[in-house]
Amino acid sequence: MTRRRRFAAARQAWAHLLHPRPATARSRADDLASLVPLLDRAAFLQPEAEQVIRECAAPGKVAEDLAKRGNAVVVGYWQLRRDLLPVEVSPAGRSVKDEIQRLLLYHEWSVHEAVDCAVSPQQTARMTAARAQMHGLGAPAARLRELRRDLTHEQAMLGEARDS
Repeated sequence: MTRRRRFAAARQAWAHLLHPRPATARSRADDLASLVPLLDRAAFLQPEAEQVIRECAAPGKVAEDLAKRGNAVVVGYWQLRRDLLPVEVSPAGRSVKDEIQRLLLYHEWSVHEAVDCAVSPQQTARMTAARAQMHGLGAPAARLRELRRDLTHEQAMLGEARDS
């Protein structure tokens, strides 16, 4: 590459850094169109996550495939969090996106810890007590479903308003 081409490439790179293209304004409908499918996928994983946690909480030896099923749920929630990162939302939608991110992290962590505790080769009294206290995903699962319901309803209302 000649010196002139290197200089032109550097100048172009600096121009993009100093003068980025303006971001397109996002509407609430755009935010909902991005977030609702992720919430649908998260709600789809919840029954399996609850089942895995219930099996982890059961006393005695756990099923052989529990770790594999639990890992699949953990990976599912991790993929949802990964898919949520590049989603761009309006400033008004940022708090909702952050809440979804926190709820997905909680779901992922809960299933991971339950499986880790249940399949550990060394079952201590502390682990047995922790397993007995596992009761599922709890209030965060209800909040995720509520958020999904609210955003789906809002999306439907915006769609009706736009159609009329």
